[in-house]
Amino acid sequence: MSSEPTRWILGTPAGSPDGDRLFCFPHAGSGASAFTAWRAHLPEAVELYPVQLPGRENRSGEPMPDTLDELAARLADDLLPLLRPPYLLFGHSFGGLVCYALTTELHRRGHPLPRQLLISGARPPHLAAKDAYHTLAHDELLSHVRDTGGISAPLLEHPAFVRRLLDVVRNDLRMAAEFSPAPAAVLPCPVTVFAAADDPVVSPVEMEDWRDYAGGEFVMHRGPGDHYAVYDPSGAFFSTIVRSQR
Repeated sequence: MSSEPTRWILGTPAGSPDGDRLFCFPHAGSGASAFTAWRAHLPEAVELYPVQLPGRENRSGEPMPDTLDELAARLADDLLPLLRPPYLLFGHSFGGLVCYALTTELHRRGHPLPRQLLISGARPPHLAAKDAYHTLAHDELLSHVRDTGGISAPLLEHPAFVRRLLDVVRNDLRMAAEFSPAPAAVLPCPVTVFAAADDPVVSPVEMEDWRDYAGGEFVMHRGPGDHYAVYDPSGAFFSTIVRSQR
């Protein structure tokens, strides 16, 4: 199998090609550069694969699939040559749902599953379907993104950028809200979740419901911080992710 990165991977994978491969999926509206700070802090034995979804950063001209199921099918098709065991999938917020959908699709096809599925700040599918943020008017959606820490103040001075960002955010949130896997879609692999105490998007109590989707071991880590605390390479969550590697 080829170890060359595809168009779904941002940059050249860092780390040892013989160690764990860590595939990372960011939050709604974000690109794979959200994981740039991780590169210098992961053990050399871990090979980092930041996944770049269509419609953002260097793939801004490409349309996203219409549903999470379609996205998962395309990811399974294109990433399969890179998904050689042992590998892990990490997803934050919307990226957590993407990881779950991808793992479900890989299981359906009979392919090897991740050694661990790592999910941060994402409501499980039955709760995510209750969200309707994608239906908010422009100003209301912007307020929601700003209030949850999804955009920095300096970027608000660039209206064209904000409009493009919100278009991507809205589409990601729509796919998350419409995602409805089969009730029996339990995954026969370990699931580890990360819940931040001050997360305004999803509470630790809601994160606990991921237990129902884990057919293997289920572990939940609670820690300080807001919705985006997991991205901090000096934080407790990142240290736990590092320890999950062999």
